[in-house]
Amino acid sequence: MYVQLLVVAILSVITAIYFDPALRAFFHFDSAPQKPRNRLFTSEELSLYNGESKPELYLAILGKVFDVSKSWNHYGPGQSYHFFTGRDGSRSFVTGKFDETEASDQVADLVPEELRSLNHWVRFYGKEYQRIGKLIGRYYREDGKLTQYGREVKKLMKTADEAQQDKDREKLKYPPCNIEFDPSKGSRVWCTNKSGGIERDWIGVPRQLYEPGSHNYRCACINLDRDSEMANLKQYEGCDSRSVTCLIKL
Repeated sequence: MYVQLLVVAILSVITAIYFDPALRAFFHFDSAPQKPRNRLFTSEELSLYNGESKPELYLAILGKVFDVSKSWNHYGPGQSYHFFTGRDGSRSFVTGKFDETEASDQVADLVPEELRSLNHWVRFYGKEYQRIGKLIGRYYREDGKLTQYGREVKKLMKTADEAQQDKDREKLKYPPCNIEFDPSKGSRVWCTNKSGGIERDWIGVPRQLYEPGSHNYRCACINLDRDSEMANLKQYEGCDSRSVTCLIKL
């Protein structure tokens, strides 16, 4: 009797797994335990891995294909990120637009900040999910090598990262001021040895710092012993040149 019940229970579990795509994907019944990283997909092949045509869930970002089957509750049919499966939706990762008619893998026209955000997503998927191949098309050729477009985007992303590193270095050298706004009095800007979240052994004084290529300025704490003669600095009107606090009237 007990043996019969055990057999029935096992058959029930196997049947549930077979007919439930989520469970099939979880247990990888339809695939090898460890997929190769160098498989080349056509767009048509990749489109099948959406949890419906095939139980696995694959997505591509910048032409790199990842298996996201373990996160069925996020990427499965009817879930928040299902749009990304079975395709390269690189552009949508940063624009938030899910237009089927839009070239969702085209990113060369994105601004540097968006390219850096996209690079963050690439690193995220590389860390959290298994990379299983490449998508033939905009980024990779049939031999698996980068296309001209892929090389251009890679260069743009590197340039965007380098520009951000330059900005980060500049903020370390010229930390942002603390800023407080009062509708009745105006704004107050001031410097401390921790302003801008950057701890240092000097305080500095508030100055208007004009950055290259920009018509605007930001308030920066300037070390007068080192940077007082910079051409792109401007003193706040009505503020003592050595004061660590300046009031900006409305």
